[in-house]
Amino acid sequence: MTTFRDRVMLALSDPAALGTLLKPAGDTTGRTLRTLLAATYDLSAARIDQVGDLAVGELELQRPLFATDRTVGAWTRTVPSYTRTELTLDEARTRDPAWIDILARLRVTVVGETHPAGAESVSAESADGFATLEEFRRRFPLVDLDAFMAEHGISTVEQLRDAFRYLLTTVRLRAAGPFDPADPANRHVLDVTLAAVAVDPFDLAAGLRAAQAVRAASRSLTGATTTAVPVESTAPYALAVVFTASGPADNGTTAAAVEQLFARAGVAALFLNAAP
Repeated sequence: MTTFRDRVMLALSDPAALGTLLKPAGDTTGRTLRTLLAATYDLSAARIDQVGDLAVGELELQRPLFATDRTVGAWTRTVPSYTRTELTLDEARTRDPAWIDILARLRVTVVGETHPAGAESVSAESADGFATLEEFRRRFPLVDLDAFMAEHGISTVEQLRDAFRYLLTTVRLRAAGPFDPADPANRHVLDVTLAAVAVDPFDLAAGLRAAQAVRAASRSLTGATTTAVPVESTAPYALAVVFTASGPADNGTTAAAVEQLFARAGVAALFLNAAP
């Protein structure tokens, strides 16, 4: 008799089936893909307006992740003039692996708005002509004047004026133009590596623990990279947990509630009808 994990592997080893699960027909918002993108990239400098095509590339089943516990210590003993004893310990231990049931390389096409980078203008002017400490504070509101004067041994406004030359610089950032979703320049492709684990019977805690184990074991890996969009990769894998489609109803909850719970942890919840 096959297990639920076996049926998940059989069903989702087909790239087309995995793509349909991640972005079903009629899903215009791409909510699952948005969760995966947010788990992979820092999107604070970008706004995803639309999620478009999804391409599922290389698939790998049952990938192990070996996390290593490392103990590093040093013992130094010095006796004046004659004796010095040193002991250094560097021990690495490999734990049992965290298993990824399905590892998939995804390419997600998005229409997004990015904040404009760079400065439109920069100007600097002398700010030496202040007569009082309060005037200095008004000109340089971001400077902790009391701490600055204490650090440099300054006690009077005359000493402050004579100690340094002061410049007041104004930077005007480039303003964003109107966003046009039809502009090809706003279409981008982002790479995502999906690490999915299957959990049965329906158990939310077990699903989150399995996902967190993969996250912890993958911390030392290099994250996905992209050069077309000014976003930074924050994690090597986007995590997902696959449950049986009947699980939420059988346990008195809803798929939407489970998706929201897992999304808050940066994990996508997927529901597969994989009957034996």
